[in-house]
Amino acid sequence: MTYQELLLDAIKYDEEKLAYSVYWLIKNKVVKGTQYSHGVNWDQVNHAEVQAMREQNELNLNPIKLFSVPMGNNRHMLIFAKDELSARGHYLNETNELPPKIFNISNDMDKSFWFPDKNKNQSLRELKDATLMFPATAMIFEKG
Repeated sequence: MTYQELLLDAIKYDEEKLAYSVYWLIKNKVVKGTQYSHGVNWDQVNHAEVQAMREQNELNLNPIKLFSVPMGNNRHMLIFAKDELSARGHYLNETNELPPKIFNISNDMDKSFWFPDKNKNQSLRELKDATLMFPATAMIFEKG
């Protein structure tokens, strides 16, 4: 995999830190985008500059995160939102209640669930990619 491909994958999978670190390496000519990315030396990255680029949003990224809100009776609402505040507001709009707790579970984006109405398994990432507006309810499920 080249650095360009690694950068594109990092953006596609909402790996913001990785995307900016690879972008920094290419931008500062530490590596070439067409070079293979095996054995990356992350010590070469200036992490303070990477953080500044993230804060300035140089890559114009708007990663959508996944949040879980317990609803009681082993039910949970999963919400796609850009941040916790948006997820809290969405939960309030949907239930007329403030969320008791909220958890960022973005690392679980690749978990799959069976959807009987579609007659297939789908990952949360696939659901997110098919969603047009955020914040949005991904699903409500019973944890059992």
